[in-house]
Amino acid sequence: MQTKHPLRSKPALPRNTNSLFNKSLAEWRADPDLAFQSWLLNQGFGQRSFTVYRAQWGVFTQWCSEQKLDLLDIQPAHIKGFLASLLENKLNQRHRYLRLIERAYDAMLQCVDNETLQANPNLHNPVRSYQVLFDPHWKQAQANDATFFYLGPERQILCDHMRSCTEGLGMKRLDANGKSPKRNLRDRALASLFLLCGLKVSEALALRLSHLTSNSDASVWVRVLGTNAHLARVQSLSGEGAQWLSQWLEIRRKEMGEDKDALVFCTQKNEQGMHASTVARVIRDFFSPVIKAYPDIGLVTAQHLRNSYGAMLFEKEVDINEVALRLGYAEVISAVRLHEAWAQRQEQFRG
Repeated sequence: MQTKHPLRSKPALPRNTNSLFNKSLAEWRADPDLAFQSWLLNQGFGQRSFTVYRAQWGVFTQWCSEQKLDLLDIQPAHIKGFLASLLENKLNQRHRYLRLIERAYDAMLQCVDNETLQANPNLHNPVRSYQVLFDPHWKQAQANDATFFYLGPERQILCDHMRSCTEGLGMKRLDANGKSPKRNLRDRALASLFLLCGLKVSEALALRLSHLTSNSDASVWVRVLGTNAHLARVQSLSGEGAQWLSQWLEIRRKEMGEDKDALVFCTQKNEQGMHASTVARVIRDFFSPVIKAYPDIGLVTAQHLRNSYGAMLFEKEVDINEVALRLGYAEVISAVRLHEAWAQRQEQFRG
């Protein structure tokens, strides 16, 4: 497979060949982040690419610092270790990191003078190694999900459907798709947690009744366990989203009585937890009338709804670091990437 270097975005920053931007090897070792930023400026990358690449390099240098490794100590095995350490370890993401580190080392090694090279004959670019480029373990990672989301008008269409999904239905009457009002309420509550609260599928399925607290202001606090303590957080759901979730919680609490550890979402036939594939089908079927009426909406998935929550935060000018916290991202770079996609779609929408 042919690999690609990071592409330049337009409009680009003016290229600057001033020596101010050409850091020496000693400067790369003393402050690799500053040296890298200087190299980026010299390349003429656009501001968006500059932000993304700087954040990615920062993840790598932070890992090196934690491992107590100097940049010149890095070996191919270390590169493999770094790729394996990425919490969101999708294939495309690993390729991006790999190509960026490779280019940074090329820039750093160009600063090596003959005297240094003679004293350190083993200086090399650790990315250019067969065992790194063709390591089967990281190449078996899944491809990235598309960074897709809905803008304000599209989210309004989805919310209109959520608002009307139980209108005109008695508690024993099925809708046109043969679904009961109870199931519609469940599906709407689940969709609300993705679109209006930004939960991951695994986080929504792990929710227990004790994890949700209704407040006097009609909002609902959602205690998200996360995949580890670092990603645990408390989200606040308000407005119609809180109302829709509360309607489902009222049903579940009546069914389960004093059992506060009961799952919020379970299969209809028993109290077993739902599978992620079931959630995918539930979301697809729930929004199928929208897809038929608005074909441009495309396939509605839990991930698209979750990304849309992030887009809504960006529209409210919420800081990228705060967005990363609310979405439970393992790395801020994920929020940076989502912001880049959002900014580009905003420009297309205005155009």
